Amino acid sequence: MSQENQTASKENHCPTTGEFSWNELVSTDVPAARKFYSSLFGWQAAPFGGGADYTLFKQGDSLVGGLVQCPKPGVPAHWLPYVTVDDVDAAAVRAKSLGAHVVAEPFDVPTVGRIAVLIDPQGAAIGLFKPAM
Repeated sequence: MSQENQTASKENHCPTTGEFSWNELVSTDVPAARKFYSSLFGWQAAPFGGGADYTLFKQGDSLVGGLVQCPKPGVPAHWLPYVTVDDVDAAAVRAKSLGAHVVAEPFDVPTVGRIAVLIDPQGAAIGLFKPAM
């Protein structure tokens, strides 16, 4: 994360366990999505940095979400909310035991934290997130 993004992150509310903590747009057309949301809400689009192909949406000095290319063909564009958890691995195991399908097993995002993505038993997607310390 660039110095500017680290500073902006520290200025934002740090969610606690069980709170929604991030919104990510998974898009089939990143340039069109970037233009649409920047025009609609006045969000500034900034590259994440560090070689990652990821866009940060900012409202003033606050980070409000991210934008990424859909990793699998045929998956429609969608917003993916993340909820902060104490332990991504344990939460993913618990989700499985409750009938969820984990579509992205827990993994680390350097300088950001650990995440996983699951589909709940009703078919809704949600992300699990533990910030890096």
